[in-house]
Amino acid sequence: MKRVFTLPAGGEPVLTTERLTLRAFRLEDANTVCHLAGEWEVARMMAPVPYPYPLSFAETWIAGHRKGAAEGTDLTFAIWQGDRLIGSINIENRGDDITGIGYWIGKEYWRRGYASEAVAAILSYAFGELGINLLLTDLFADNVASARVLEKAGFTFSLEKSGWSEARQETCLKREYRLTPARWQAQKGLL
Repeated sequence: MKRVFTLPAGGEPVLTTERLTLRAFRLEDANTVCHLAGEWEVARMMAPVPYPYPLSFAETWIAGHRKGAAEGTDLTFAIWQGDRLIGSINIENRGDDITGIGYWIGKEYWRRGYASEAVAAILSYAFGELGINLLLTDLFADNVASARVLEKAGFTFSLEKSGWSEARQETCLKREYRLTPARWQAQKGLL
């Protein structure tokens, strides 16, 4: 896959916002990932995540991040609020010169604006530091809260398609959203 970014000389970046710190996952985060992503309400909204979510899946998922970061194809951040791991957000090469983002927040941390804050940080990094020209993301059509997060950040709906949900064990309707740097800049002026 094509390199999307090059890591800074000091290694994987750490992004900070008013309330959050985004940093690389560590293997010791696996138990918390297993707990948070293993909640049915979270797992059912992520295409590749099984339910139940085994610890071995979390460990393998975390171990794979270092390779993707080194190759410049996938940069996954743990989202921390103070001393609590609350979710994940990533930038990834999806092939054919398409760069995507994905994120999840543990259910116990929903409705506090953390997803919006993490997405804003990753967009600033992607468009500012990395110089990415287009970001795509998709979500299951019934994930209304995530659609609101994306629209607030400036993403616009582009198409509907179907996609497999590992947790649900069925094909579901998905909605794709896209965002350009110009649209992001315009949206920032409105917020």
